Amino acid sequence: MPDRPARSEKEWGAALREITRRDGTPSGALREQGIVEAIPELAALAETPQDPGWHPEGDVLVHSLWAADLAAEHSDAHQLDPDHRELLVLAALLHDVGKPDTTARRKDGRLTSYGHAERGAEIVQSLGPRLGLPAELARPIAAIAGEHMAHVSAHGNPTRKAVRRLVIRLEREGATLDDWAVVVRCDGEARGTAARPDASEPWRRAAEQL
Repeated sequence: MPDRPARSEKEWGAALREITRRDGTPSGALREQGIVEAIPELAALAETPQDPGWHPEGDVLVHSLWAADLAAEHSDAHQLDPDHRELLVLAALLHDVGKPDTTARRKDGRLTSYGHAERGAEIVQSLGPRLGLPAELARPIAAIAGEHMAHVSAHGNPTRKAVRRLVIRLEREGATLDDWAVVVRCDGEARGTAARPDASEPWRRAAEQL
């Protein structure tokens, strides 16, 4: 394979954005164009294993690319405009970007990644300017990444207060509960045989009562 021409981070960011806005299967294009290897935060996902009990599909990159494809599929099925599609696909791709910094192996051999959502939000905030993502795009992506595990705080149905607080936190950064719900659903589905029911559903039902 011939050497690829050198690109700046912002040029890689522009290529990434174009894929997330239009490509039917983002995972293939991201690999084919060398974008995964070019962006260190994405490359690190391939070096980060996951606990097979929760993620039998493979490493964090496999899971994240699958989630991005699911977000693209959702966007196209609902005929979303390119701006909205870009937001959802990028948020799905980057939702676990904090795992390389937080993954650890317990004494019993199980893998954990406590705090990866919050760390992911920090990484997106620093990655956005480097890749040339406008603030109105990077901010909601960071918010969704930071909140994508919020549903685990509720055992069963969330309280209206919990849902209202989540809505406020998301909307403050330019995201919506519906955007968050798409990423949560894609996260749950991109797990192969460990795929889970839509964890966002109880939160969306509660939001309708606000």
